[in-house]
Amino acid sequence: MANNPFRGFWDRLTPRERTMVLSLVLVFFVMGTIVLMFMRSNALRDTNNEITQIRRALDQVYTRGAVYQERLAAKRARESKISSNRVLFATLLEEAQAGVENVAVSNEEELPIVDLGDGLVKRTFKFDLRSVTLEDLTKFLSSIEGKRGHIILTEQLLVRSPSASENRLNVDVTIATWERRKAADEDEEDGEDDR
Repeated sequence: MANNPFRGFWDRLTPRERTMVLSLVLVFFVMGTIVLMFMRSNALRDTNNEITQIRRALDQVYTRGAVYQERLAAKRARESKISSNRVLFATLLEEAQAGVENVAVSNEEELPIVDLGDGLVKRTFKFDLRSVTLEDLTKFLSSIEGKRGHIILTEQLLVRSPSASENRLNVDVTIATWERRKAADEDEEDGEDDR
């Protein structure tokens, strides 16, 4: 007869020790079952939460779709305010100079156009003002930014005072404007690039 090590181990145990071993095995199986059921309930709870979120999202789409359409229309209205006409920076500066005395523009330079996508471009223009007062500077910049029909903002302003005793400033200004490109303009530029 083969010698079974488990049988020999079991025979050497007292009835009290056998009961303890059986209760330990039973506790192990019960705890394992409880842990598995707990993990399964967590997975089911997560799935139910996802389903609830999807139902809420669908409910909002069906019941609040009109709100979304209104916001989309408002966005289109804001975008339509962006001009499709080019700003002539030289003319803009001349008009602003005519309204403000003692301002002389120098070192005018248009920086490369930045394409922002969806037909929207950002154009920047850099120039210098020398020996201007703070009051003249603010009048000049407000007349540029107040140009009707266009969005024009002062993007960068570097102010230096050449003298501690005088009230005059040297200013490097960068202004930016955003424009909508028409489809014809884009086709025309593509044709020029092909040449």
